[in-house]
Amino acid sequence: MFHQHFLSLKGTDLGPLDGGERILWRGRCAVAEYAFDEASSLPRWTLPEETDVVVTDRRVRYVHDSEDTHSSGELFWLWPQHLRVQPGNRETGRNGTVTQIQLVCKGPEGTFPALVFAGGELSGITAADHLANTMRQAIARFRVENADLIGVPAVHARMLSRLVIGPEFSNHLGGQGQTVTLLGEVPVPAPEVKEPAYEESSYAEPAYAEPAYAEPTYQEPVYQESAYRELAHQQPAYQEASYAEYQEPVSGPRDHSDRPGVEADALRAEEALRAELDSRQSEPDLASRAANLAARVANLVSRSPDDGQTTNLSSYLNRDR
Repeated sequence: MFHQHFLSLKGTDLGPLDGGERILWRGRCAVAEYAFDEASSLPRWTLPEETDVVVTDRRVRYVHDSEDTHSSGELFWLWPQHLRVQPGNRETGRNGTVTQIQLVCKGPEGTFPALVFAGGELSGITAADHLANTMRQAIARFRVENADLIGVPAVHARMLSRLVIGPEFSNHLGGQGQTVTLLGEVPVPAPEVKEPAYEESSYAEPAYAEPAYAEPTYQEPVYQESAYRELAHQQPAYQEASYAEYQEPVSGPRDHSDRPGVEADALRAEEALRAELDSRQSEPDLASRAANLAARVANLVSRSPDDGQTTNLSSYLNRDR
């Protein structure tokens, strides 16, 4: 964002000149501010050719009043570093240029703001040279007379005293122009930028309500011992089992008719008898022995108990041997 250094706020009244301040030149011309540190820069502001310009022994002041605005500004002789006259050319139309008087100053942060006067009563090259010579003499004399106040070294003061006498600006249309370096300059202060007034929002700190802490009361648990009731044990009533009186069995002749296998034994006995008879006829001795054996087997079978025990037949068969 650029800053304008040589134009006051609209509506500002600069007031009267200081006491003892002498007017050296008064006229009308256009006034503009440029940034010479920027190539091909556009003017930051301009005032028309009807602007009233006053040159004194301390400053240059310019004022323009229109129907709805009042514009004004000034440049003190403390600030210019270079004074230049740039002649216009002889062409007309879009290619034509006008003669300018340029006051180049040293600004803040490496900038070079410049105040330019042109047109109006300065349209002629002779009038521009005359005003430039008036400014050169006024700036040099001011710095020499106030060298101690503004801190101009003695060497620079002697060189400035020569500028009071000369050299004179003498230019012609289409020429290269002339520049004079003015020693002992003071940098242009940065313009005061008014920060927009922000209404400070009132911040109400929220009131912190300390939570009411209730100390917990410890209640001893009431221990109720359970009433132990011993179970009533009832002895089961023993009932003696009723039993029938044991009667010892009466021994008697065993009935073999109900024994299983009686018919089969009878059949085998019959077959054995038949075989014995046959053997007696064929071999009497062997037949008698076989008959005897069959009889023993039959007797043994008929006397075998019912308890499922077996009888060793080999013991009976071996008795006759």
